[in-house]
Amino acid sequence: MLFPSARTQSFTYKTADNLLNIMCKPAASLDNHGNKEASLSSGLRLNALSISAMVPPFAQPLLKPPYTARKILLLLFLTSVLSFASLYTFHRGFRRTVQFWRGMAPLVLKYKYVKFRAEKIDHVSPEELEDRLNVYRETSAPQLVDLILRMGGIYVKIGQVMSTIGQGLLPQQYVDALKPLQDGVPPRNYDQISRIIEDSTGKKMNELFDSFDEKPIGAASVAQVHRATLRSRKEGEQPMPIVLKVQYPEVAELFEADLSNLEIATKLFAPENLEVAKALRKRHENELDFTKEADNLRECTRDMQQYGVEPSLVRIPRVVE
Repeated sequence: MLFPSARTQSFTYKTADNLLNIMCKPAASLDNHGNKEASLSSGLRLNALSISAMVPPFAQPLLKPPYTARKILLLLFLTSVLSFASLYTFHRGFRRTVQFWRGMAPLVLKYKYVKFRAEKIDHVSPEELEDRLNVYRETSAPQLVDLILRMGGIYVKIGQVMSTIGQGLLPQQYVDALKPLQDGVPPRNYDQISRIIEDSTGKKMNELFDSFDEKPIGAASVAQVHRATLRSRKEGEQPMPIVLKVQYPEVAELFEADLSNLEIATKLFAPENLEVAKALRKRHENELDFTKEADNLRECTRDMQQYGVEPSLVRIPRVVE
């Protein structure tokens, strides 16, 4: 579920409340001549003034009486457009959802149409239906990969996972189309990475590191890794060589919207795989929590040392507090 920002909520609620006032508020009393219509018209006029500042100049005539059904419908439409624009501008999760379905909706509609026509209009055999679906998959698989690359983040990560475990879960056309995602994604530049580190720590790079290798060791869909030398934090302490895993902040921020979109798409395309989609949500929810990854490293180190294989046979990275 997507929750709009406080700014967006305030705008939406205020607009809806004023519209309800315009359409539904009764007259407080009769005018001096006992004219109920005049009193109601006056009340509507006052309510209209409260939203006039939110309505563009070209729509100002809609706020002038008399308030016909057509004007009210136009105001409702205008409010809907303004609310959508406000959400799209100020709420990243909502904007992300719109971008996803702008690419996914044509694929879903085409899939539903192919099945509907084959089953309800042409009444083809199951074999013919499968042939038609295979033709659809051949054309839609590259489009799906293009959408994944445009969206980036967790979509690429899930695409990589499904390219390796997708046999039997996805049609072969999709598995084959997703395989190039295993080659990884281009890394982000140093300016972007340094900004992420400074924003998350509240310190400048030269306060944290004696040196920082701008070229990453590796880059993936949710993070990338750099070599660095940690600045001494105590007098007499030697600088410490480390590797630093930097998570892209928008991945966690948009996680809920992305995985909700994935589950809806799974219901539409392959409802039998919905439990797989839910399992992917849980897996990536844990993977994005680097504190859990640190705890797992510590636990693995203890277990390996207990059996005497660490550090003699294997080496596990130590977590720097």
